Amino acid sequence: MTAEKGQSRRARARDRLPAGKGAVALGLVGAAGAAGIGYAALRAARRRAASRAPTPGIGIAALAEGLELPAGTRHLDIPVRDGGSIHVADWGEGPPIVLLHGVTLQSSVWAYQFHDLGDRHRMIALDLRGHGDSEPGDAGMTIAAMADDLADVLEALDLRRATVVGHSMGGMTTLRFCRRHPDILAERVGAIAIVASSGGISLPLAALRRVVPMAVDLVVAGHGAVNRAGRPLIPSNSAGTRGALLVFGDHPDKAAVRRTLEFSRSMRPDRFVPLLAELVNFDERLPLDHVSADCVVVVGDRDRLTPPKYARALVDTLPGARLVVLPGAGHMIMYERREALAWLLDQLSTEAEGKGALVAPE
Repeated sequence: MTAEKGQSRRARARDRLPAGKGAVALGLVGAAGAAGIGYAALRAARRRAASRAPTPGIGIAALAEGLELPAGTRHLDIPVRDGGSIHVADWGEGPPIVLLHGVTLQSSVWAYQFHDLGDRHRMIALDLRGHGDSEPGDAGMTIAAMADDLADVLEALDLRRATVVGHSMGGMTTLRFCRRHPDILAERVGAIAIVASSGGISLPLAALRRVVPMAVDLVVAGHGAVNRAGRPLIPSNSAGTRGALLVFGDHPDKAAVRRTLEFSRSMRPDRFVPLLAELVNFDERLPLDHVSADCVVVVGDRDRLTPPKYARALVDTLPGARLVVLPGAGHMIMYERREALAWLLDQLSTEAEGKGALVAPE
C-alpha cells in the first residue's frame, strides 16, 4: 500500500466515526482526543523500530504569533476554600469575560480571544485546578471542586455582570457552578456561554452504561502505572499529532494543533486520570430553571467529542438558551472559529451590560 493510499484510508476511517460512539470514547480524554492514541502509539513505535525516527517535540515558543497571551497580561494566584490555588491570567479593561478551558488545556488556550476582545473587555482566564499553574487542594480533582473554584475567583476579584464562558470540561464546570452556587450566580454573572460541552454523556447501550464506568474505575485504581516512567500523558510523535487532530474539524491550523498537543503533554497523568470518572459520570441534565443570565450554547457540526446532539440537550437544561452551530468546526472552537467566537462573546457581554444587542455581521 502506498503512503498516499494509507493516508486516504485513515482519512476515510476518521470521517466514518459515528458521532454518538465517538463522543463516548473520546469524551474521556477531552481536548487530547486520546481514545485511539494507545493503539496508534504502538504502531508508531513499531515503525520507528523499523527505521523511522520519532517526530521531534515542538516547543511553545516556536508556535505562531497570536497563540501567546498579550505582553503585559497580569498573572495572579488566588487561594481557594480547600487550600488550593487557582492561577488567573487577567488582561484588558471593561465588562469582564471569564474563560474556563477544557481538560488537559490551560488558560492561554484563550490567547486569540485576549487579543481580539481585550481592547474593550476585561479578559480573565483560569487554569482549572491541576492544570497549568493551578494547584488542587483537599477536595482533589473533581468538577464540583472546580465549580467552587469559579465561585471563589468571582468573589475574590469582586466581578459583577461577568460573562462566564466554559469550553468542554469548563462548560461542565460552569453548569455545576450554576447548580451549587445560585446566589453567587445571581449576584455576579450576567451571561453564560457553553462552548463544545455536554450536560452528560449518553451511552448508547445499557451494557456500555455498566461497563464503561467500571473500566474507568479500574484505570483510576491503577493509575500509578500510567506515570511509572515519568512519561507525558500524550506522545509528541506522529501518533500524538493524530490524536490532537481528532479534536479539530475541517482544515485545522497546524500551529493550533501543535499548541493543543503541547498543552496535553504538559498535563500530569496522576492529575488527569482521576478526571476520567468525573467526565464519564457527570450529569447536569436536569433543567437549571433558576438561571436568569442570558445563555448561548455553541457547537461545531464536526465536533466528535461533544457533537451537536449534546448542545441541543443543553438548550433544554438552560431554558431560554440560544443554540449556535458553526459549520465545519470541531471541538477547539477558540482556535477554529476565532472571529465568530469573538463576535458572539462581544454580543453576549454587551447584552449582559444592558447596552442592547449588536447587529450581526453579514
